[in-house]
Amino acid sequence: MSVPVDLADPRGYLAGRWNVARELRDGGETGSFEGVAVFAPDAAGSGLVWDEEGEIAFGAMNGRAQRRLLVVPGPDGWEVRFDDGRPFHPLDLTSAPRPVRHDCGEDLYIGRFDLHAAGAFDVTWTVTGPRKDQLIVSRYRRLAR
Repeated sequence: MSVPVDLADPRGYLAGRWNVARELRDGGETGSFEGVAVFAPDAAGSGLVWDEEGEIAFGAMNGRAQRRLLVVPGPDGWEVRFDDGRPFHPLDLTSAPRPVRHDCGEDLYIGRFDLHAAGAFDVTWTVTGPRKDQLIVSRYRRLAR
């Protein structure tokens, strides 16, 4: 399906409220996260604040969970950053398959953004490391702008 927005600026595609359903696998253990993601303009108006909140069920983690990320313009294009400003990964929605990478200590996160339509995208992460063998699949479906 085509996505009828300018993907060079992810604010146009991402802005709004999304349902997020996340499958979590680590070795033989499985779990889930169900909630809402909101992409809203940041205080400066140059990027987006990406807030997620919902319910997680994964091993000993059961209950409310939340996270905040930032989508901001960087020197080489758009970036996703942690809420404290540390870099997470570049974000280029114009190229397929939209790969991303994050080195986290000894762990390696290899991800992919798959845009299906103006109202649906998936983010898949494969995480490997000395103590990690994870697959994280997040499905985002638009609720409202």
